[in-house]
Amino acid sequence: MRYPGLLIIISVLFQLAAAWKTFVVPHTPGQDDTPALLSGLANYTSDSTILFEKGKTYNILTPVTFPTLTNVEVRIEGNITLPDDMPTVQAIVASSDFSGHWFFFNGGTNVTLRGSKDPKWGWVDAHGQSWWDAQEQNNRPHGWRFNKIDGGVITDMKLWKPIAWSFSTSGSNNLHAYNNRIFAMSNSNSFPFNTDGMPAMHVSLFAQTHIEAFI
Repeated sequence: MRYPGLLIIISVLFQLAAAWKTFVVPHTPGQDDTPALLSGLANYTSDSTILFEKGKTYNILTPVTFPTLTNVEVRIEGNITLPDDMPTVQAIVASSDFSGHWFFFNGGTNVTLRGSKDPKWGWVDAHGQSWWDAQEQNNRPHGWRFNKIDGGVITDMKLWKPIAWSFSTSGSNNLHAYNNRIFAMSNSNSFPFNTDGMPAMHVSLFAQTHIEAFI
């Protein structure tokens, strides 16, 4: 007995799997990993996974602007550390070409930002404690900007001590954010000022479930 319909389905699934690409973000200990990330993005703007590997702590010491993406998942299975030197960060924020956010998604369709379910991995450390202790509010970077994304998901993200706003989704449409965690609890008497979680201003069809914020 023959099953031509089944063979067609299998063939289509095989072609789809073959077309999907994965970019494993390179990591060099002690160096800024942003240039290597940016240099590879041009080849993975559609039907791709951009993977921060588990077991690595990536140094994203300069801001990242993603190009327009289509059917792309950014998967953060490793940890990410941002600069811990306040004057360095302030100089970057004060520059004329800074987008306002350390991670800026500049438009796209069906874009997923996915963290890790492993409690030890998938953390993004912004080193906000030193900013809170200094009560410094000048030239503070915001975290993640989902800008003009049509059909997006933000899930399982874990942010450790953000400096300012964690996520911004304004200008996007049909977003679902769930199971995200923001740890903005100070270990001193200093207050973690303006570490907002996920404001949804100017967003169409926004659904948010289960965001944990420790402040």
